[in-house]
Amino acid sequence: MTVTPPSGGDWYFDFGASSHMASDASILSRSTPRSSSPSSIIVGNGSLVPVTSTGYTTLTGSFQLHNIIVSPGLIKNLISVRQFTTDNNCSVELDPFGCSVKDLPSRSEIIRFNSSGPL
Repeated sequence: MTVTPPSGGDWYFDFGASSHMASDASILSRSTPRSSSPSSIIVGNGSLVPVTSTGYTTLTGSFQLHNIIVSPGLIKNLISVRQFTTDNNCSVELDPFGCSVKDLPSRSEIIRFNSSGPL
């Protein structure tokens, strides 16, 4: 079985991910070789994929992604919604047309993502 890494720096919100995860350290602002846990990630089919490094990056709108786990075996770059909302003091709200990221104290919309298909 082969896997194809994500193209470019596409990131996907994942409400079930416990950590941010990327397939390639080169898309991050900074990365360092893995020095502590976890040594691998359990993916959807139960397989283990090795963690090679950790890092961080900044996305559009100055959103910070800290403690990103890097594993070349991943086929999508995932944003842990829980970690994202904690790191950026915001909320993520879904509706039938997409999702909004809102500033937590003011509840004002920071950025909107519309979806042309199912969420």
